[in-house]
Amino acid sequence: MTGRGGKPVSPSTLRRYLLPFRVYSFWAEQRVRNEAPSLEAIAHQCAAHGITAQHNKPLTADYIAEQAVDFERRWQALTRHHAQSQQ
Repeated sequence: MTGRGGKPVSPSTLRRYLLPFRVYSFWAEQRVRNEAPSLEAIAHQCAAHGITAQHNKPLTADYIAEQAVDFERRWQALTRHHAQSQQ
């Protein structure tokens, strides 16, 4: 993976995106069943799988709520993409 200048992206840059992608996978599992996924349930799932915030602090429903707009945007984009590819 390369950055704007064609050079490899540094691990520290990629690291900041890893947590939201891991949380999104649980959010998306809930979203399949419910239009408004339970943020508390997602936080519990993350804790059960050892997914934590910085300094091993548990993820909170507030953190997930901050990501929810982006998660929904991603969900809608991927849902449309998958629907179009199956036609």
